[in-house]
Amino acid sequence: MSIITLGGLSGAGSRDIGPKLAQQLGSDYVDRFILTTVARRLGSTVEALHQREERPPSKGERLTRLFQRILDRSAVTGTGGDPYFGPGIAAFFTEEYEDLPQTTITRGHELEDELYFEGISSVINDAATSGNVVFAGRGAYVILKDRPDVLRVGIEARIEDRIKTIMGRENLTEIQATKIIKERDEARLYYFNRFFNIENPDDPSLFHFVINTSDIKNETATDMILQAYKAMEEGRLR
Repeated sequence: MSIITLGGLSGAGSRDIGPKLAQQLGSDYVDRFILTTVARRLGSTVEALHQREERPPSKGERLTRLFQRILDRSAVTGTGGDPYFGPGIAAFFTEEYEDLPQTTITRGHELEDELYFEGISSVINDAATSGNVVFAGRGAYVILKDRPDVLRVGIEARIEDRIKTIMGRENLTEIQATKIIKERDEARLYYFNRFFNIENPDDPSLFHFVINTSDIKNETATDMILQAYKAMEEGRLR
């Protein structure tokens, strides 16, 4: 069975199209469920993961996170002296991350980039092993790009339509929706650049094809994807 991955900007329609595809195919739809599973594996709260995805960490938050880890390590070693520059510092810089104390992560900026990505990647690959899955977002179309059974579809829309979608879905004003979209777009660019070295996550070459939902209704877009899915199943896609 094939796998469908939907990638696109917030408000472009992938989270409207995804459930419809899964329903018609009898597939599992994997979106926010990823956060629950990753949170459980990382010892994080779902809210912290959600914050992490909404915007990239600032430089101040990165420094706060770094020094907090140093302080935690110093406390664990039980050594005396200045906690900022005591023997715990050497241990911090030489020992593996796994040896650091594991506490529940409750804020997005406390979540290490590497841990976050490893968790997302692991859950996506695990879910893909069962086949017959529809993924929306989180770079699944890049993480699973080497699998021949994965249909990669890009979803895009004009900014004014994206704003209207977010306003209606999240009950926001136009100003609020515009701000949210800006932050989410920045976080998305950070994610793809940081972990995949990809500057343009909407590059058409990353997908089998791209659908503009400003010009194509969601129902029609769903039909197009289903046809491509069937062609892949039958070996007629290329």
